[in-house]
Amino acid sequence: MEWKINKGSKGCILCNKEFCEEEEYCSALFDENNAFIRKDYCASCWSKDKGDGLFSFWKTRLPKRDKPVQKFVDNEVFLDMFIRLEGKNEPNQRNLRYVLALYLIRKKIFKLKSFKKENGEEIITLHFPKENKEFNVFNPDLKDEEIDAITSEMSQLLNYPYLEQEVLINAD
Repeated sequence: MEWKINKGSKGCILCNKEFCEEEEYCSALFDENNAFIRKDYCASCWSKDKGDGLFSFWKTRLPKRDKPVQKFVDNEVFLDMFIRLEGKNEPNQRNLRYVLALYLIRKKIFKLKSFKKENGEEIITLHFPKENKEFNVFNPDLKDEEIDAITSEMSQLLNYPYLEQEVLINAD
């Protein structure tokens, strides 16, 4: 399985303005033809109509060139993506949701509640204590290499070496 997600750009997709040191801008994921496309917007273009398909977004800043790079992604971004993928049935979306669930379990956001078989598929039930909710996640039975590939793609998507992440969750 190969995820093709473009890396962040150094300028705004709408006005082509190049981002300056310490400038704040928004990065967004769009679901286009069952693929995630990343687009970056300067602050003034962010308020303009971006069309359909907005999946998630976060605010980020270009660090000073002489400052050491800090990598940071708030767990809320992963939680938001996980929730938005609920009910999606495309294999790549189900696989991504499963990997996000594993990550959120590891970060103690979710607690593993139970396993069950349904129509020959394993379903994992997770408890989200913060909101006292439960989520069911299909186990696609991915191989370690497949999980590593998805994890690597997520890391590439959200942790670029020239970015310092400050997260804003899309409040749709």
